[in-house]
Amino acid sequence: MMLTQPQPESPMTPEPDELLDGVDDCDVPRARAGRRNLREKLVAGLSGWKHAIRGDSSFFAHGYRVLLVALTAAMLGVGPQGWIVLVMAACSIFIAELNHSAIDTLARAIGDPDEPRLKVAREIAAGGVLVAVVGSAIVVGVILVLQFGDLLGWSL
Repeated sequence: MMLTQPQPESPMTPEPDELLDGVDDCDVPRARAGRRNLREKLVAGLSGWKHAIRGDSSFFAHGYRVLLVALTAAMLGVGPQGWIVLVMAACSIFIAELNHSAIDTLARAIGDPDEPRLKVAREIAAGGVLVAVVGSAIVVGVILVLQFGDLLGWSL
């Protein structure tokens, strides 16, 4: 039978308030520092959208396909619920593509984008775009095929 020796006590970790002793209150970073008004947020969002579109040709390809889907849906007479789902599907692709562009831009700003860890981050973001595209393609296909079937008098 083996007896264990009592472990020496580790030094106490300081409380969060003790860590800030001697620090002037205005030097402490705040989560809400630099708040922007609605106009500044809108300008920043539009600027980000512009940078993403100019920096990545995928936006043109996705935009072109979304336009074709919208024209097809309009010609087939898709109803309001179908339009809502189609818009959500298109938005999911653009959101995934914006995230991919942001991660790609950060990877290039940090250093070599082909460095293994940065490459993995970029590939994960590309995987997110792939998931959004495949999911949206399935949704769009179902909506358009069902609408086309209704026009031809098919019933389920």
